[in-house]
Amino acid sequence: MNHSPLIEFKKVSKRYGSISANDQVSFAIYPRTFHGIIGENGAGKSTIMKILYGLIKPDSGEIFHNGHQVVFKTPQEAIQAGIGMVHQHFMLVPTLSVWENVILGLEPNRFHIDQSSAISRIASLQNDFGFNLNLSAPVESLSLGEQQQVEILKLLYREARILILDEPTAVLTPQEVTVLFDKLTSLKEQGKTIVVISHKLKEILNYTQTVTVMRSGKVIATKETIDLTEEDLSQLIMGRERSPLRKRKLFPVNTQPVLKLHQLSTSTKSAHKLNNINLDLYPGRILGIAGIEGQGQQELVDVLCQVEPFTGTALLFDTPLNATSAYSKRQAGFSLIPPDRQKEGLILNFSNADNFILGHQDEDRFRKHGFLSPYQIRQFSQTLMDRFDVRPANPTLPARALSGGNQQKLLIARETSSEVKFLLACHPTRGVDIGSIEFIHSHFLHLAEKGASILLISSDLDELLTLTDSIAVIREGTIVFESATSNLTLKELGLWMTGAKT
Repeated sequence: MNHSPLIEFKKVSKRYGSISANDQVSFAIYPRTFHGIIGENGAGKSTIMKILYGLIKPDSGEIFHNGHQVVFKTPQEAIQAGIGMVHQHFMLVPTLSVWENVILGLEPNRFHIDQSSAISRIASLQNDFGFNLNLSAPVESLSLGEQQQVEILKLLYREARILILDEPTAVLTPQEVTVLFDKLTSLKEQGKTIVVISHKLKEILNYTQTVTVMRSGKVIATKETIDLTEEDLSQLIMGRERSPLRKRKLFPVNTQPVLKLHQLSTSTKSAHKLNNINLDLYPGRILGIAGIEGQGQQELVDVLCQVEPFTGTALLFDTPLNATSAYSKRQAGFSLIPPDRQKEGLILNFSNADNFILGHQDEDRFRKHGFLSPYQIRQFSQTLMDRFDVRPANPTLPARALSGGNQQKLLIARETSSEVKFLLACHPTRGVDIGSIEFIHSHFLHLAEKGASILLISSDLDELLTLTDSIAVIREGTIVFESATSNLTLKELGLWMTGAKT
């Protein structure tokens, strides 16, 4: 390894009031390496990289780039120094084309853009670095994996030599994850330095050369990954060994399903309309939906949330799905963890306390003399934040002040704080650290033990195989296979998902 650091942090600190986001952070990143940064939600991983990138001003400490002390005041200054960052939630304009998104902010002339020249340069970059995007396609038509590639192309177009990616695989399918890391590895081999912030132990161990572990704003260790195991990493991250998932007692069999879908189809214009879906979900059972992203999962969610018309039978709580209002269903025990927490689950400018009661604001427990009681709402919120370890545990902060993983924990806490009879859980552990995943999985098993029915849509096959009683595979809008989870292997599930097995 080159003994001269490319980037070096020396005792960098950042506080927000009483919260220490970074506390005397010191570590080095070396040129032409693949460096991982890992830790629990709120450990300070994103903060230290945003300080480097010029998005956040540090309170104290020093940062060195190529041996020279630097303080980037804006991302533009960081980009000019060859440092680029892809954020967890993409910064793309959906209606613009790929090439327009790539050059956005670097337009050569405010009155005229040489489209041919721009596309030619981007095409050359694609060829050099192994990308194969349709440059004229609108970004909204691309898969999430392809949108991730657009973000990387933006950095390459700006001649970034250091690429920082914040939770780059949080919304990707297993297949897209492999493609992404293959491309990142190729970029590293062509001289780039890659920094990946992640919660996923396997990704860190399989692809990075060095990892920095953070906990509560501090650096716990920086080690070469070749010497580490998953158990080593998890102990460094949590300060303890992982707890085995407890066996749950099965809820007594009930012959009446909570959710019954029979010959359900949609006439949507999307790529994979639902076609003749048949599913039964019983009390106390967890049914997993597996499939490559975009095979009809979103359409199924839209049907269950009553935003997509359908034909066939759909019964929830033995009542036709479209016979009652969404609020009535929520009061009857319907809970939802949506696929996109920021767009569909939270109002980011609202306080954490206000987000905790969304959908429940008319309930008597939050009212006094007919009016919403700020005191009761704060007390309720504080209790849930402490129970679900939402950090920082401050009900008055806006939800946007939380990291992505802590936003997810807030959402899960809210949706399971009342009696749950049916939980539609879409990618519930995306962007969540390993300690929180343990808690969420145990919490779901406890809900099922009490009689809740859970429909779990997840691209994490290990999660599906760990939690569910049965798994249905969806492909091109159709359920192509369903089996008890105990009879399935990871390999067999993958074969059904890709169509290699029919």
